[in-house]
Amino acid sequence: MDSRDNIQDHLKKLDMKHLDTRSLSFLALFIAFTAVATYLHIPGPSSSYFNLGEVAIYTIALTFGGKAGAVAGGVGSALMDIILGYSIWAPFTFIIKGVEGLIVGKIAGTKKRSGIERKIFAITIGGNIMIIGYALTKAFLLSWAVVLPEIGIDFAQMLIGGVLAIPLSHHLDNYFGK
Repeated sequence: MDSRDNIQDHLKKLDMKHLDTRSLSFLALFIAFTAVATYLHIPGPSSSYFNLGEVAIYTIALTFGGKAGAVAGGVGSALMDIILGYSIWAPFTFIIKGVEGLIVGKIAGTKKRSGIERKIFAITIGGNIMIIGYALTKAFLLSWAVVLPEIGIDFAQMLIGGVLAIPLSHHLDNYFGK
């Protein structure tokens, strides 16, 4: 990659089999950003917690594409599950948050909708995938009785994440010269 190339465009076309040092460095920063945002948490009614990880996942996915969103969401969130003592959730989180980041980035990257509408639609779809994924996981690991209160926490994460990520991604798009 030429140093003059736009990192945003480069990461949107990321080839995971041929990572250069600059791309790998940015992915590491994205993982760290997601992990720190997830670390800012409030324990929930069962074995889950409210966190700001969606802000990071959505910002990264909207700005740098689905692959970057998937790596940051999956690895950063699962890493924090392990660090915070929620290890049983880590494999599920890796998949759920990775898919969430991938979907948000892929939908936001399409040109079928304009600007903010596309971002809201992407977050709505990706966030609902996260909510359904965790609802099924909670039912499997705990019981169906804990699913309803936990859906509220996941919905709040999606809503707050979207409200904060859309203006952040807009400013980053402007910074990178879109």
